[in-house]
Amino acid sequence: MRTSTPSFSNLIKNPLAAVIVLLAVSLTLLFLPPKFTHHIKMACVVPVRPLQWATCFCSNSASNFFDRVLSAWQDVHREKQMEEQVTQFKNKLVEQQDTIYKLQNKLNAVSKFAAVHKNIKTKLVPADIIGYDTSNLRKSIVINAGSKHGIKPNDIVVSHNALVGKIISASGGSSVVQLITDPASRIPGRVVQTREQVIVEGNATVFCTLKYVPRWAKLKKGDDIVTSDIGGFCPPSLPIATVVENETKEGDLFQSVKVLPRVNISKIESVLVIIN
Repeated sequence: MRTSTPSFSNLIKNPLAAVIVLLAVSLTLLFLPPKFTHHIKMACVVPVRPLQWATCFCSNSASNFFDRVLSAWQDVHREKQMEEQVTQFKNKLVEQQDTIYKLQNKLNAVSKFAAVHKNIKTKLVPADIIGYDTSNLRKSIVINAGSKHGIKPNDIVVSHNALVGKIISASGGSSVVQLITDPASRIPGRVVQTREQVIVEGNATVFCTLKYVPRWAKLKKGDDIVTSDIGGFCPPSLPIATVVENETKEGDLFQSVKVLPRVNISKIESVLVIIN
């Protein structure tokens, strides 16, 4: 009876046979002389050496690639952190410059007012504007100085050596200032050029009007209005407004005069309160 030699594919399909064959080969190699085993090792290593080299090259390339990616990410992260720090420093510098600018403005305002009004012995309290009245009928601002600073109702408020308004209420750390443009505001004034006594009245716009200007008064555009010493609650000769338009209607006893306040409230940040 003729028997066939089992093929390699049959051995692979039979796990037990494959294990037996591997054990047999291992034992054979174990007991062979070193000279023969060395040749066998070299013969096995040579075919797979290019594969080892390629694997090592790919591994090193991948490692270098990921190292470069990680290094680039770390550089970008550090650069972003440095940019954020630079931005913070710039913002802090702007904040400090703004604070210095405000303090310089307050100091200049106090110095200029004291220089112009040397004969007025009053206490000046500098304050920042912290709020605006949004009503269309009333015109007022809120400042960050109040009764604990000695401020009380009817104290006069100025800016750039010109009248802004007067205090109408004061709490511990803040006060409400009625602007000269408020309809309820009426300030005794005098026309510098003609010496006419007038009343400066607000009309809830950026302008004011002059009340009780005689029709024969020779006012013209550009005439200056200052505070009058009549009434006693305002220091005299404080600039209030400038005439921008006047009209005399037939039959009227008084002129219709529009004036523009010397202070643009929307452009100032701080004021001085004159303690009476």
